[in-house]
Amino acid sequence: MIKISILCIAIFLLMGNAKAQLIGNIPGIADSSWTLQGNDLSPIVISADKSGNFKLSLKDLVPGIYEFGKVGLIYLEPDYKLNISEQEKNYQFSGDGKIENDALRNMNSRLNQFLGNPGYGLWHRYLLTEPTVFIPMLNSYVEKSIEAANKSNNESFKAFIKHESELDKRYCLYIYNRFYGLDSTKMAALREILAIPKADRKKNYSERLTTAYQGQFSKKLSAAEKDAIEKSIYQDLDMNNDMLYRNSKYYKDLLASKIDYLTYGKKYDKVRDSIQNDDKLKLIILDSLINNTYIRTRLAYRFTLNAIKKAKNPEDVSKVYQSFLNMAADEPQKAAITKAYQNLSATLSNKSAPDFKYENSKGQLVSLKDFKGNYVYIDIWATWCGPCIAEIPSLKNLEKSFEGKKIKFVSISVDVSVHKQKWANFVKKNNLGGVQLMADKDFNSEFIKTFGVTTIPRFILIDPDGKIIDNNAKRPSDEKLATQLNTFKM
Repeated sequence: MIKISILCIAIFLLMGNAKAQLIGNIPGIADSSWTLQGNDLSPIVISADKSGNFKLSLKDLVPGIYEFGKVGLIYLEPDYKLNISEQEKNYQFSGDGKIENDALRNMNSRLNQFLGNPGYGLWHRYLLTEPTVFIPMLNSYVEKSIEAANKSNNESFKAFIKHESELDKRYCLYIYNRFYGLDSTKMAALREILAIPKADRKKNYSERLTTAYQGQFSKKLSAAEKDAIEKSIYQDLDMNNDMLYRNSKYYKDLLASKIDYLTYGKKYDKVRDSIQNDDKLKLIILDSLINNTYIRTRLAYRFTLNAIKKAKNPEDVSKVYQSFLNMAADEPQKAAITKAYQNLSATLSNKSAPDFKYENSKGQLVSLKDFKGNYVYIDIWATWCGPCIAEIPSLKNLEKSFEGKKIKFVSISVDVSVHKQKWANFVKKNNLGGVQLMADKDFNSEFIKTFGVTTIPRFILIDPDGKIIDNNAKRPSDEKLATQLNTFKM
């Protein structure tokens, strides 16, 4: 045991002194902002001379996958001296790691034959391919990836590729399961529905949109096929592999997908209905499946933050809030969770609403304080948000019904600032009423963050004294909203 311990210490010291080197010549790199990042490595800006020559020494590098500028994903080890050059618009590897990086690049090239559709992930032709044909194609992809990796003497790399190619297969099946049967030749009806001017969309627009969307599917998986594919995606998925969490393209997505799959499955129907906060249920499932601290704290951060932002009052999430603080060591994450919890506490009924100062379409600053003495109904929306647009006709009717009364209807867009003119044009073209404003930093605007807004549309109701009545008010299309407003003395 003593000899083994001494050997381990010696290896550790040798690895600690090792420096990976990334060298090469890529014309034009000096005029770009290429970085090396990945594996919790803070992005390193690549410095090169005018001819494109660069040399980067990396001490204490963790073995694994990194992203290097336009080259894309590369594999590095602490003792590698990897050379990358550009030849005839292709990147070539030489030196230590050539075999591994050639295998990685070829694997990703083969994967791109399946994935790349910007709308649906998988290319359309595969969404119409029968499972008995498509699954063997994925199996062949896995076999070829492992075969290429086996040319390497690096056991860690070979193990990673074996895991990664299998995860690629699972991810492709995940997309396939969602969109199987989608026929690109049957999209005309959906395009016709989407082409209806946004402000002219009727109450049944969502139903028509759903019907048109479903009409695009010319095939459907049988219950047995769907069950078999879901087993292939989720069964025996290792939920506690932090090496994959740091390195794999789709491992994080698959973990989140499995938790979603369980969250909305029949097993948790009663629990989900009683909790009424999906992210709180995800935390329960997380605790039962994942014990790896690295993975667990990162997923817990996301689910806890979302649970707090969805909550109506602090009491509903006080336990998950405290649980995260007790678990986490990352101070920025703890600070973000604490801030979200404080914001929730600050936006309860009868609390003073935080002020804002946002520009209207004429560039004039408008403040919440400008409306003191009036009820204020705030609509947080964006021009790209379908459900938001669907509420516009109802909002217009509401504005007309309460015209001349002491209530202001204020719409705050969270479109990004570069689309300010697009927003202004939309307001004018659709003759939007009320007070139309644009938040200064989209979802990162202070007022928006204070109310924990992560999804839109979102509505807020404030009384004449500037106190919050409801931090998540009813939608204009909900008849109960008009009934509630009619109870106020205006």
